[in-house]
Amino acid sequence: MTILVTGARGAVARNVIAQLTAAGVDVRAASRQPLDGTTTVQLDFTKPEGFAEALTGVSRVFLYAAAEGIDDFIAAAKEAGVERFVLLSSAAVDPEGKADDAISRMHLAVEEPLRASGVPWTFVRPGMFAGNSLQWRQSIVEEKLVRVVYPDAMVNPIHEADIAEVAVEGLTGAGLVNTAVYVDGPQPLSQRRQIELIGEAIGRDIAVVELTREEAYEALAKFMPQPELMLDMLADGQVPPPGPTSEAVTGRPARSFAQWAVDHVADFS
Repeated sequence: MTILVTGARGAVARNVIAQLTAAGVDVRAASRQPLDGTTTVQLDFTKPEGFAEALTGVSRVFLYAAAEGIDDFIAAAKEAGVERFVLLSSAAVDPEGKADDAISRMHLAVEEPLRASGVPWTFVRPGMFAGNSLQWRQSIVEEKLVRVVYPDAMVNPIHEADIAEVAVEGLTGAGLVNTAVYVDGPQPLSQRRQIELIGEAIGRDIAVVELTREEAYEALAKFMPQPELMLDMLADGQVPPPGPTSEAVTGRPARSFAQWAVDHVADFS
């Protein structure tokens, strides 16, 4: 069995590749740029002429949500004999398939053609990535502080390795076929507490500077579609209700944010 992992430089994809490789599965990493240590094929969803080569001999595919070129990619995958798709989707997608914002629409634009393809599928729908905290990296390294709006707002961050474990189960197991799996973090934490945990991991005190909503909007808009959705969620002030963690799929406890911080010490040092 050969598994094609697209978006191979992404945080979840890197963990998918590592976990599959550790399990002895033949992995082909798809990226616009070569990836060290793994068989890599160039794959650009805007260039369908490269699909056949990337998919030759592949039985299963891990996908990031990129709607451009998805119909041509699905057709090429079916022609190549692909037996299963696992998509990294988003908890923004309503269980009833409603698309109320840009994030859910972006992911549904890939979910829907996969669902209609006739090829078995699994949609992994994680909530808040712990890796969102990497947006604080530069100010922590250079200024020993974090500028953040609503510092006491609660979120439920998920370690990317846990998301990857669910995806790997979808790729290699039989229990998640034609299933959308929601994945949440193990513990609600305030943003302030996340910053403290990063500080503990790197052995440094990190100051918290509170931003206004307007200042935060300007900062988030540089890398996030519809930043008002994130700001509204944080402003709500409610402790997020617990959702299913990766443990429901893997049987292993989900990783804490404290563990995530330890795993990413190099990013903040």
